[in-house]
Amino acid sequence: MTFAVAGGGRVSGSFVARLPDLANALGPVAAQSYRLASRIVNSIGAGKAVPTYRDLNSSALILICAPLPGVPPIVSALADALDCHGKIILLCEAGADSRHLARLRSQGAAVGSLQSIPGFDGKRFVAEGDTIAMREAKRLIRQLSGRVEEIRTAKIAEYAAGLSFGTSLFTPLLEASLQCLQDAGMTKTSAMKVVEGLFQNSLRGYLYAGKRSWSGPLATGDRAAVRQEIEALAASRPVLARLYRESATLAAELLGSGGST
Repeated sequence: MTFAVAGGGRVSGSFVARLPDLANALGPVAAQSYRLASRIVNSIGAGKAVPTYRDLNSSALILICAPLPGVPPIVSALADALDCHGKIILLCEAGADSRHLARLRSQGAAVGSLQSIPGFDGKRFVAEGDTIAMREAKRLIRQLSGRVEEIRTAKIAEYAAGLSFGTSLFTPLLEASLQCLQDAGMTKTSAMKVVEGLFQNSLRGYLYAGKRSWSGPLATGDRAAVRQEIEALAASRPVLARLYRESATLAAELLGSGGST
């Protein structure tokens, strides 16, 4: 199936620009201005810039490629310009979900979203939305020899939280471990190597045994050892003592330790 693009921002950075037969598969490209549409076409070397969103009406599949702030005006413009019945509209790489496309769905379109999952070099994606839209999303990603994980639209925020645990909430743990090792006397270079080994070992253990791989004094319920570590941190780095205490309490609740801090 050929498709159209409603674009804003760097479409060249999207998975769309990597689709193998893009020159033949991509038809009209529209944006908030004809100048921007032309810039998108030139940047990806495919498609034909058109002056209005109404010019996308001949396309059964439309990909919206825009950062989140640019999505609402594009959706509004498409809703005003298109006959949505029979169309599939996918929101791509926007950090948003198909609920942003509710107006288009109400007018007869099958809608969904498709986003790359960090850490897989553009080979694994997450998608949600209407069944027909999901089928088309999977067809597109198969062209990249990629994989699509389908999730429920109502749970998109929990998916985002899962990413946060693995990214923005993970980095502070790395930094906390590094600071403790440096305070104990290691050079930063050596401490970095130890941190790398510790976290890689923990990850391998978790991949093999799940939460049964949890180890250390907190896991075994050694309250005296845990208290000693917290007291040492409180004397030198109070913020790390708070992080340790709060993380330990919540970890024990999540993983079911027999001990308590």
